[in-house]
Amino acid sequence: RTEGKGVWRRGIATLPAVLPSMSSPDGPPSPMKEKVDLAKEKAAEYAAIGKEYAAAGAQKAKELAGKVLAKDESGGYLVVNEAKARYQAIAARGAAFSKDILDKADISQEDLSKLHRIPAVVSLASLVIGLLLIFSHYNTGWVRGMMWINGEVYEAYVSTTTAELGKDGADSDVLKKYFDGCGSGLFGNGKTCALSTLCAGPTTPYDKPEKSTPDQAWCDLEDAGGLANTLLTVGLIPGLGTFILTFIFAAKEIGKVGLVLSKAESQGISMTAQKYIIAGCWIAFWGFLFVSMVAYAATVPDTLGVGLLTLEASFGVVRLSFLLVTVFGALLIVTLFDLWRPDGFIEAWMEFSETPCLSAKKALYIELMLQLACYLAMFVDEVKWEMLLVVICAYYVDAKVKNFMVMYVVLTTASILFDLITLNFMPQDWQVYTPGQAFTHGLFMVVLILKFLILGTIYLYEKENDGESSGWKQMAPDPEKGEEDEIAE
Repeated sequence: RTEGKGVWRRGIATLPAVLPSMSSPDGPPSPMKEKVDLAKEKAAEYAAIGKEYAAAGAQKAKELAGKVLAKDESGGYLVVNEAKARYQAIAARGAAFSKDILDKADISQEDLSKLHRIPAVVSLASLVIGLLLIFSHYNTGWVRGMMWINGEVYEAYVSTTTAELGKDGADSDVLKKYFDGCGSGLFGNGKTCALSTLCAGPTTPYDKPEKSTPDQAWCDLEDAGGLANTLLTVGLIPGLGTFILTFIFAAKEIGKVGLVLSKAESQGISMTAQKYIIAGCWIAFWGFLFVSMVAYAATVPDTLGVGLLTLEASFGVVRLSFLLVTVFGALLIVTLFDLWRPDGFIEAWMEFSETPCLSAKKALYIELMLQLACYLAMFVDEVKWEMLLVVICAYYVDAKVKNFMVMYVVLTTASILFDLITLNFMPQDWQVYTPGQAFTHGLFMVVLILKFLILGTIYLYEKENDGESSGWKQMAPDPEKGEEDEIAE
């Protein structure tokens, strides 16, 4: 025991030699003390910078709040008045520009008023669809997969005619080492290689052919792309017909166009036959788009050697075009043959127009339309059946049936929870996304924000309807009034 105390005392005595004192002014400075002092200096420096930024931000916020809340002599907000003035100036310039174009085309405002609105809108939509298809034709984003050369794995982006390696062709130089003629395509800018060149096989043999993408895979992609190109090109012929014929039908009340249709009728082509021709062009256009997608998806290979191929944004543009043709074609056909009465649509539009701008109901309409547009654009990546929730909410707002509101709130809340899981799984570095993925993921964020806004606006909308005796339809029938239990109309 005595010996143990002696060892303990000798150990204590040697501590000053082993660990120099950090507080002794006479001893050498401790490395740890220098680090602590440097950290304190940096912290003070960053704190000062943070205070400067905070003060500047507070000043900016104060100035911005002053501008936003500033009012003129009549009590109106200056920001609103300035926005109205800018909008009126832009509208005036647009009206002047359109008037110049109409004057050059010898079309008067009276002629424009004679246009049938639905066929005119559908005709314009067919032109936009055609441009979308041409845009997607040569873009290397139809399929994406992992290929390999001599055991080295690369990401490949493939169009209907060409392929490139890496994002924006960053790794395409690898192909040039083994394939003569790569990088000389018309649209490749030196970064793409024709599928026909890849299908012919490497001009410089691989060192490890067993660990390289087989030539047959590129041949299958070339065959699939060629088939899709043929179907889409042929389909653009009735697509052009849909634009021209639909626009002519929309302008049939205009004198010059009416004469053309009258001559067609005198030749034995009745108005009913003309309607069937227009409908046939839309159906043919629709059919070629569908068959081209099915044929391409069925004939592309499963893999390029590593993993599976996935459909990309350019194929998604064709899918979006197919959806637009379906919607606008159906709208035109039911209009041509009077298969529906537009009274309900007109009534809904009038209700939207007459709703006060600064109201929860108007905000709901705008938010739902914006969300529906985002869902349609997301068809580039995948089909989003969540957009049916927009229909449910729109019916609730229009018909004031409360059980549809409850249905929408429950389903939207569940979808938000799933969206939060997806949001946390998504990569935070947007540099890793392809252009199509960046586009659709940005829309995903907008849709998620809109879901919260819509739920909040529904709460405000209900508050607006509190106290109105006819604000909601009864959820249960009243037998005393002769009402029967039936499904909501």
